[in-house]
Amino acid sequence: MLESMALKEFLLGALVMSDVVLALFFLHYWRATKDRFFIFFTWSFLLGGASRLVLAVHLGNDEFEPLVYLIRFLSYVIILVAIIDKNRVAIAKLLLQRT
Repeated sequence: MLESMALKEFLLGALVMSDVVLALFFLHYWRATKDRFFIFFTWSFLLGGASRLVLAVHLGNDEFEPLVYLIRFLSYVIILVAIIDKNRVAIAKLLLQRT
């Protein structure tokens, strides 16, 4: 049982690290291009890492589980906002063609 908890904590730590590395990757490209798409993804991966960090710290405590999923939900909403923001000109043209 104890080995299982240690393995879960280790794997969650690896996921937090990978989320932070991906956030830094997107931050690098945002600095180079100033494209808002990359800063949205930076925030999304930072929130994803934060949700896994909360899960790792409160492993076994179901009281914090809704908080974890709320943070993850916000992370996915930011990705959707990034996609819509990136394609807003194309969406506007499409809507104008219909009228």
